[in-house]
Amino acid sequence: METSQYILVALVLLACPVGMGLMLWYMQRYERRSRAGLQISTTSGPSATPDEVARLHAEVHRLKAALRASQQPSGPPPRIP
Repeated sequence: METSQYILVALVLLACPVGMGLMLWYMQRYERRSRAGLQISTTSGPSATPDEVARLHAEVHRLKAALRASQQPSGPPPRIP
């Protein structure tokens, strides 16, 4: 085998690991850049009022009841307004 053939085989064998390393490097670089732009704060942000929380709890209970009723074989399925 000639030297150029050895070089070609070596390049073919190294193409996958080198390509994978480049992809990992690019993804980490992109992730760092996107995290730097987010600036998420845990102390501030949208907060729900007690009335909204109560309304959402009532909606969850209503939907669970409708789901339970629809899983029972008797009668037509419940009508959700």
